[in-house]
Amino acid sequence: MDQIGDLEKCARERNKALTNEQAQSNLRRGKSAKVLGLLCALIVFAPNLATGGAFFEEIRNVCSDEGPAFVVLLTEAETSTALACGRERQGGPAAKIQSRFLIASVSKIFLAVALMQLDEDGKLDIDDPVSRWMPQEIVTEFGELDGITIVDLLTMSSGLPDYLDDEFYRVSLEKIAQGATSDDVLRLALNSVAADPRLFTPGTAFDYSNTNYLIAQLVLEKAAGAPMHKVLAEHIFKPLGLTQTQVLGFGIRPDDFVQGFEDFGNGLEPVDQYLTGFGFGDGGLVSNAQDITAFYRALFVNERLLRKDSLNRLLADPTGHEYGVGVEVERQSDLGVVLGHSGGDVGFSADVRHIADEDVTVVFLSAEADDVLSVTWELLADR
Repeated sequence: MDQIGDLEKCARERNKALTNEQAQSNLRRGKSAKVLGLLCALIVFAPNLATGGAFFEEIRNVCSDEGPAFVVLLTEAETSTALACGRERQGGPAAKIQSRFLIASVSKIFLAVALMQLDEDGKLDIDDPVSRWMPQEIVTEFGELDGITIVDLLTMSSGLPDYLDDEFYRVSLEKIAQGATSDDVLRLALNSVAADPRLFTPGTAFDYSNTNYLIAQLVLEKAAGAPMHKVLAEHIFKPLGLTQTQVLGFGIRPDDFVQGFEDFGNGLEPVDQYLTGFGFGDGGLVSNAQDITAFYRALFVNERLLRKDSLNRLLADPTGHEYGVGVEVERQSDLGVVLGHSGGDVGFSADVRHIADEDVTVVFLSAEADDVLSVTWELLADR
């Protein structure tokens, strides 16, 4: 099962066994042979998996005690099943369920919720034009940001192009080594795409662009009168007791969480040197599976963070692309409404899936770039 062709064949066979709705979802979200690879390997070991426990056992059978860390946590109401594999760092202790990972775009919903809270408090309106909350120089650089509202940013319907690419990583690391602050790097990111043409008229289409959440961070900070890491700590982390969740670069550095790995062409290598910067609103949180689970349950099951009307707005899908306000909203015939988000950054992969009606949450965190993300879906289906 090591060859790409074999994996693609397995993925095709896997999709035949799924409902058409699930198969189409896999295709829309780019679940390639790499994404389905481990899943296919597991099917070879046990083609008739029936329970989450059996599936966990199969994952355990293929994990390496010495490899990059990963954690899987399935929570059904007050009952949890968990697996930790690999080592936190090369030559270091074994990974634990409590181990912390960079969670990349799984972070987006935290910023979205914080902005919705400001909306509830009357400090902003998420239908406000973005230009109302931006420094004039940024508004001017982006051509006045005409027609873009805060909710356009949060639902990926602004039409702004994505800043995030290899060149930005390279330049930002150089700037940080020269003493650049988090504000400097954020402005660098925005400046890199400010003059680029819009992809479409705001509110008329969908395009996943991390630029949206950088600008949303600036809106949050302007309206709240405090930096994002403090706003999130005061309004989300502390009230929920999320003691293992922080914004990268603000009291937490690469050696404070598991070591990520990526293959840049010569096999897996550590990525600590690429994580010396700062976390932003598009994907800068470090957390663990337990904190992420607690957040999703508090938000969608216990409704501790937002009012019902705000939750309804959070889950609205304005463009029909299964994306609400910082959260993916998928309606499956066999599972019902599944909420969550995937994430990938240099050296890390993450995915969370949550069924609020059943109080079920699955979190997968990996210290390897481009790792398997369909594990969460398989665990939901095999409960």
